[in-house]
Amino acid sequence: MTGSIAEPRPQLPQRPVLRRLADVLPPPVPAVSAPLPAALPPADLSASAASAQVERVLRVAVEILGGRRPARQLSAVLRPDVLTTLVTLQAVAGDLQPRVGKVITRYQGPDTLETVALVNLSTGVRALAARFEQHIDDGGSRWLCTALQLRFTIGDLAVRRRCR
Repeated sequence: MTGSIAEPRPQLPQRPVLRRLADVLPPPVPAVSAPLPAALPPADLSASAASAQVERVLRVAVEILGGRRPARQLSAVLRPDVLTTLVTLQAVAGDLQPRVGKVITRYQGPDTLETVALVNLSTGVRALAARFEQHIDDGGSRWLCTALQLRFTIGDLAVRRRCR
């Protein structure tokens, strides 16, 4: 097959042009002279102590999900409806070998913490989200888990069905 110089060459698509991020992104905003106020932990419990306590609760919750602990061990720090949710999640997650990865805690107000634990399952990584509120009762002040959420995928549920 011979080609002639006079024949037009087919137009090839142009290659993408690489640009520096500094040329594409907007210029940085100048730093604020005063830092923004952050929500502070309650005076009677330091931030690190509250974070450690909440992290322990989530680690135990994941052990309950895996069937390595009974759910009643967290009955003092979980609301009854949250404890029921945890038992329901245990029925699904037990075969998925849940293990805790990183735990991230953030204050949302003076008496509210929100926490996310990365849970490694045999099917992938999921986020276990929890909300803790500080309650004062006759036993003193304590953190109570008022919400707990873990979403499973269709693949997680399929593994559960295969294990039965």
